[in-house]
Amino acid sequence: MNGDQVGGIVRAVMSAIGGYFVGKGLIDASTMTTIAGAIATLSVAVWSVASKKPSPAA
Repeated sequence: MNGDQVGGIVRAVMSAIGGYFVGKGLIDASTMTTIAGAIATLSVAVWSVASKKPSPAA
């Protein structure tokens, strides 16, 4: 999996979760958009670092 795929998965999951919270009236749509964007960006950054980390020697 590459960073683009991870980002797509994170965005899809966040959209589903965000839709639930917005539908329940717990947060507004613009707040959810900001939160989802931040989480997606951080997730891809973590994935990028983790995927470049060398494997331990056997």
